[in-house]
Amino acid sequence: MSKSGLKYILLSAPLILLTLFINHLLPSLSPLFLSLLLGLIVGNLMPARQAIDEGAPLLSKYGMRTGIALWGFQISVSNLRSIGWKGFLAILIVVLVTFTCTRWLAERIGFTPGLSLLLASGFSICGASAIAAVGAARKSDKDEISYAIGLVTLLGTLSIFVIPPLTRLLSLSNVTAGSWIGAAVHDIGQVIATASFVGGNTIKYAVITKLSRVVLLAPLLIFLSLGNKSEASRGQAIRGRNLLPPFIIIFIGFVILNNFISLSTHELGVLNNISKFLLAFGLFSMAIKVRFAALRRIGGAPLAFGIVLWIFFGAFSLGIIKALGI
Repeated sequence: MSKSGLKYILLSAPLILLTLFINHLLPSLSPLFLSLLLGLIVGNLMPARQAIDEGAPLLSKYGMRTGIALWGFQISVSNLRSIGWKGFLAILIVVLVTFTCTRWLAERIGFTPGLSLLLASGFSICGASAIAAVGAARKSDKDEISYAIGLVTLLGTLSIFVIPPLTRLLSLSNVTAGSWIGAAVHDIGQVIATASFVGGNTIKYAVITKLSRVVLLAPLLIFLSLGNKSEASRGQAIRGRNLLPPFIIIFIGFVILNNFISLSTHELGVLNNISKFLLAFGLFSMAIKVRFAALRRIGGAPLAFGIVLWIFFGAFSLGIIKALGI
């Protein structure tokens, strides 16, 4: 690595650690979103620096991919057992319908296939983390990744203030409220914040439901990676080792390993913090090359579309949970 690249890492790392510290104090503020926001600000204030040009591409690619691979240790099949077949069925229906409808509708009203896919992934699985993972797997446009993360973070934050009063207005039990929050809110920090405003043991059911949604990230990445390779091949034969990107294979390996070995809460916490740091650094490094003018060109239509989706799928997820008697 060049001196400029090393200088970039040394100067940027404290900013990423700051986002993690803020997240520790205010869990509803995602360090991924904060890092993205910082990257946009820094990159637009000082766009032409050699250190940025040499260090940012390296971190945006390898930092993000390593963080995604380590995220595999946060996925446990035991979450599916703890919510029962009704809970899993509800999550499966909500995720599949949200992903399919969002992607289909977004493309029909004129969004690019890349942005449509990123929005569908963020709304259906786990917000910024899913967008980062899918963006890396599909090598998505960095401007569209930034826009999609900003949008799902904004709407997830609104959920913190909107859903708790609705749970009281509708007289929902803690189980129903927690299941709804876990199924409808995007980021795990936002899920915890939303459930904490409801009170009782709502947080328990919200977190279990949310983590069960995260389990579906693994099959989604496999599906999208295979689909991407299939499109790229244009009918040509693909060698087995090229079917999936290496970081997706490692991610799947860590998911499998996590379900066969017993890691302590402390060990899982350390791995989670390393993953967050690398993901945040990767997003910061990606955003630092994005210009505000490029985001303005995407326009306000995705924002209006996202608000409509947020309202509709929030109501849809509650309807499914109630229909299944949860």
